[in-house]
Amino acid sequence: MVKITFMKRYLPLISKISPLLIFLLMEYLVQDLSRISYLISISLVLVIFSVWGVKTRKDTDIKWYIFLIFPVLLELSFTTYLVMEPISPTPHYLILVNSVILYFYFRTLRSFFSGIDKGVSLNNITIFGNFILVFFMASSVYGLQSFLRFPVFVLMAFFSVFLALVVYSVMYVNKVDNRVSIFYVLIVCLIMIELAWSVYFLPVSYKVSGMVLAVCYYMVMGLSRHHLAETLNSKTVKLYFGFGFLSILIILLTSRWI
Repeated sequence: MVKITFMKRYLPLISKISPLLIFLLMEYLVQDLSRISYLISISLVLVIFSVWGVKTRKDTDIKWYIFLIFPVLLELSFTTYLVMEPISPTPHYLILVNSVILYFYFRTLRSFFSGIDKGVSLNNITIFGNFILVFFMASSVYGLQSFLRFPVFVLMAFFSVFLALVVYSVMYVNKVDNRVSIFYVLIVCLIMIELAWSVYFLPVSYKVSGMVLAVCYYMVMGLSRHHLAETLNSKTVKLYFGFGFLSILIILLTSRWI
């Protein structure tokens, strides 16, 4: 009884302070890369307890572990991206962005599990968060291949698995039937892997490649959500393609400064 009371009282607090703690851990990582294994392990433990902590606020049938996918992959891909960044003010800004995203994600989860939010806010932050996540994942894949010469087939395989988890989590948040979710996961992943291979051959930096692929993901998932909601029409398609191609054009034209 004492153990249960302790968990209910103190575990939810972890989700409130973990973004700050992760911010401090990442700042320390920038100063000492030799501690990366310890620091990323501590960060992941904080993330797991943060999500688990908000689940204890209310006993529901929701699969709470699905909500681990986004923050866990975010920390893994962000840390990988961070260690490839040159010494400059940029890593510190990125660390702040990462912590802010986690703060709003955990805050939204608390509202979701307590019944205050019905999933609308969670869906909105997932859309933005996954765009950032795919950028970090894709940039990490291209960066590891460029700097460390990792086999591109192996990296693409990991990217495929992680992307499948991301897409499935989106479908779960939107309460899509499991069979339909699997179908969309396969379709979206096939499209994204084809695009990832195409982007791989562009003569640009790993950051630019990551941005291009993140925009492609936003387009594909946006159209998929409208198709699921049966609101897909020619106007929506033109809007997404127009935004996507314009964004990619701007990214490529300014790639020399990125």
